[in-house]
Amino acid sequence: MKMTEAVLALCVALAPERLREVREEQWKADLRDGPQLGISASSLLVGAACSSVTARFYELLHRCSKLLSHIKEGESVKLGLGMAGVAVILLGGAAVGIQASSSNAETSPVARTPVHDRPIGGYEGWWNSTPAHGGTADLPQEIVAVNTRTGAVVDAFNRATNSTSISDVNYAPAPDPSWPANSIIIIDTASGKVVEDFLVDERGVPLDENGRPLDAITG
Repeated sequence: MKMTEAVLALCVALAPERLREVREEQWKADLRDGPQLGISASSLLVGAACSSVTARFYELLHRCSKLLSHIKEGESVKLGLGMAGVAVILLGGAAVGIQASSSNAETSPVARTPVHDRPIGGYEGWWNSTPAHGGTADLPQEIVAVNTRTGAVVDAFNRATNSTSISDVNYAPAPDPSWPANSIIIIDTASGKVVEDFLVDERGVPLDENGRPLDAITG
């Protein structure tokens, strides 16, 4: 965890000053929620590093172009180009270092759920959609999706904040023997009632009317 925080801090430091606060908040949210979706922390950190380096590179190019536009002496032009080249090399080296650090952190012995055993989330339906016409007053304002095979909350939605992060929903459903087996149930957190349910396989993939996984049909 310390390695992840250190690499994240370096990514934020590399980002242009005007973008640091927004990027830091965004990347922390990605690192918090990404593993639930099967996205490794190392790939998220590499993406953050590339984003910071790219933004910083273009900022330096802009500054160098402004500098060169005011320079008329040949030697000064060479100096300016040399400075720009050094900056690009340093930024590239920083990106490589971040990738190596995050790779080392990823290879540490950490217990991870195999990909084929990870719960599927991100279910979409009328409960978390916005109608083209009419209001949303009659729709659930906040829901959680529970896999009745495991009893785990695998998805969430808050209409007020448009958040799909499970950690943002303060609701812990109590297991109920009346829940349909082998299903995903959608619970309205305001009433605690199940407002929708559908069958899923052991991976959490919805089944069609013939009991076949939907990904087998579309794949």
